[in-house]
Amino acid sequence: MITNKKFPKGKINIINQSGTDLTEPETGLEVNLHWRDSVPVCAEIFGEEEDHYAEIGLEFDGKDLVDYDGVFELPNEVAEMLKEAGYKVLED
Repeated sequence: MITNKKFPKGKINIINQSGTDLTEPETGLEVNLHWRDSVPVCAEIFGEEEDHYAEIGLEFDGKDLVDYDGVFELPNEVAEMLKEAGYKVLED
């Protein structure tokens, strides 16, 4: 199952492993949450331009997000969708 949501005011850009911007931020993005056995396991983020894309692995302990990989920091839009689905995301 996939849950999809568009964020017209959301911003996306590419950064390196140290957090340095490699591209200018782009406004407008779409997030797909992929579910397996009623648990979100992955989030995909698409910018309106083809250059901006990220895939984020998600790991939960019950309803608590305990880890993610594939991005420097968890995008607010993904956190918002997880919270709307009843999951707990710690604010960093």
